[in-house]
Amino acid sequence: MVFYLLAKAYQSVVFIRNYFYDIGLLASVQVNQPSICVGNLSIGGTGKTPMVEKLITMFKAQCSIAVVTRGYKRESTGMIIADKKHGVKDLGDEPFQIWKKFQSDIALIIDANRTRAVNYIYQKHPNCLILFDDAFQHRKIRATVNLLLTTFGNPFFKDDYLPKGSLRDHKNQTARADFLLITKCPQSLTLIDAERFKSELKTPFDQVYFCSLQYEEIRPENLEELCSYQKNELALATGLASTEELEAYLNGMNLNYTLLKFPDHHNYTVKDLETLNTFKCVLTTEKDEVKLSNLKTKMQVIKVAHHFLFNQESEFFEKISAKLNVNLTQ
Repeated sequence: MVFYLLAKAYQSVVFIRNYFYDIGLLASVQVNQPSICVGNLSIGGTGKTPMVEKLITMFKAQCSIAVVTRGYKRESTGMIIADKKHGVKDLGDEPFQIWKKFQSDIALIIDANRTRAVNYIYQKHPNCLILFDDAFQHRKIRATVNLLLTTFGNPFFKDDYLPKGSLRDHKNQTARADFLLITKCPQSLTLIDAERFKSELKTPFDQVYFCSLQYEEIRPENLEELCSYQKNELALATGLASTEELEAYLNGMNLNYTLLKFPDHHNYTVKDLETLNTFKCVLTTEKDEVKLSNLKTKMQVIKVAHHFLFNQESEFFEKISAKLNVNLTQ
């Protein structure tokens, strides 16, 4: 009952906040460069960072790109323009992951004040595409395109508000989304199941796409070695909001491992490293790898990316490019 009442109170607060933005009582400014906001309604676990990486991969050949993110749980303050001197503590785990992969292709601006970050981009990168990581709730700015992510297993319309559920924004905000991306779908999802899912949506969406998580294939020689380990020799160390998909992937290879599940965005301590060093090998994610540089034992990184089902990736790229409706130049 307590959680129910708190959830109702939270629902009312976010409804009123959004209403004030809708009627102009709180100011919201349109970004005057082509821009894409990647966000969700929940507190995490929908795959926003892999989707930002997907967009970088899609657009980097045709335009310059600036990524704006707050740098959740970073130890720095203020605005940071990422360069080679910055580490994971300066940028945060997921921004640093992006920076490691794409630093030659992007400008990366870390700032909780997205308005300030955008003004910097206007001055330094006036012709680029701006990608906002996790800014759907940040209504002081309006991107050209809003991508809203929700998971197949726990979609927003079946979820509840904090603290009873995981929703941090009101369900009626789906109306601001240009594209709805259903993430973490089973790879075996059929078109019939996809249509059934869409029929459950309360808000009609013109553009709905289904994605599954696709893990990078482990090389045969590495897989053979991993399969030889006992449970007390192989660990899976993660600081993710959800590990279900990763566990299912590893279980499908019949690996015996000990799961060491830490909170989302966990900063590994000396004690954590001592525990991990007792194993012969540690499986982990790219997000966690950037914080495990002092690990002494062998480490195997499991890479993951979004995969569009039903061969719709080209269509998605064409539709989002058309929605941007500008000529992007280097």
